[in-house]
Amino acid sequence: MINPKIKPDMVSNGGLPRSLLTRFHRAYPGHTPDVVVRAPGRVNLLGGHVDIQDGYVINITINREIWLAAAYGAAELVQLHAADLDESAALSLRRLDERADIMGGELPRWARYPAGVAWALQRRGLALNGMDAVFLGDVLMGAGLSSSAAVEEVFAIAWQALEGWRLDSQELAFVGREAEREYMGLGTGIQDQFTCLHARRDHALWLDCRTLEHRHLAFPDSVRVVVCDTNTRRELVGTRYNGRAEDGHATVRTISLIDPEVKALRDVSYERLLEFEAVLTESQFRRSRHVVTENARVQEGAQALALGDVAAFGELMNRSYWSARNDYGSSSPALDAMWQAATEHPGCYGARYSGGGEAGAVVALVDANALADFIDQTGARYYEMAGRSGNLFAVEAVDSAGVFTS
Repeated sequence: MINPKIKPDMVSNGGLPRSLLTRFHRAYPGHTPDVVVRAPGRVNLLGGHVDIQDGYVINITINREIWLAAAYGAAELVQLHAADLDESAALSLRRLDERADIMGGELPRWARYPAGVAWALQRRGLALNGMDAVFLGDVLMGAGLSSSAAVEEVFAIAWQALEGWRLDSQELAFVGREAEREYMGLGTGIQDQFTCLHARRDHALWLDCRTLEHRHLAFPDSVRVVVCDTNTRRELVGTRYNGRAEDGHATVRTISLIDPEVKALRDVSYERLLEFEAVLTESQFRRSRHVVTENARVQEGAQALALGDVAAFGELMNRSYWSARNDYGSSSPALDAMWQAATEHPGCYGARYSGGGEAGAVVALVDANALADFIDQTGARYYEMAGRSGNLFAVEAVDSAGVFTS
């Protein structure tokens, strides 16, 4: 039964994976889920590494999703089964600060995402009871498709449905961000969670990451978005991700000594940044230059989409890729090879990587009539250059996360 306090905008009517209920009944014999929730992954079309600086982004949610089946559990016990990993964990809602399982052992990394969500909800004074949960999905982990945000939001929505209290979509996004930033220790922004909860089918989402003003931009029928997965992976914890972000924060601190109105790189023009080049380190200047110029590209991109100018939008994606590669320094040999393979195809308008960089996927904007040939030729060219197979597939812009009803 769906909780009557769930508003219509939080209800989805997609296709329920048959294996979800099978795995739930196998994990919890004799039990039936009280709620089923889905949350989509997303790709970042423009606006890489800017949300942590209150910048602008353009994203789409995609028809690769995380699904969760959950039932009321014992008072303080959360039992989790990650079906795709075939792993289980149990934790106490009273011991979330310990980041430990019910036996006192270290929580596996995948279980820290739902634990972090519970922790963030409890900080808001919300009542939480135990849950028996199974989740699975086809959002590639570590590929830059925001699988973590999708996991966070399915659990946030599920607890809301089970407990009956109500948070709006914006606050649910903040819950997911707190789980990553403060519980997981990642220097991430708001774009992944916000997009997951505010997307619209067949539209891209333009988002101001400071004010959370957003608007939906119709996505042209003449093009397709193709995820070009390099089949390489990285973890944001333990990489240079946070170090790159700190370079931008250091730039802000320096400029704000002279101009207190500057709270983030969002407040800095390129001309203003140039005035401080001599007092910044080389990496601080380069990484800040990427953020400042990327914000400008997003604004140009929104105008191009509004006009249906896919060639202009694709060129902005290419410029974004080179800026992230050369200034922000977060590409990799595999991403470089995939970008080259994709953009060599005449049907590709432009491409850039999605997510934190270092590994994962390139996202390409492709002429719809050239889709099949693009996938075949780009895959072959990537194998030739990188010596490994990629995984290329087209995605569609779908609706935001919500409770499933049949």
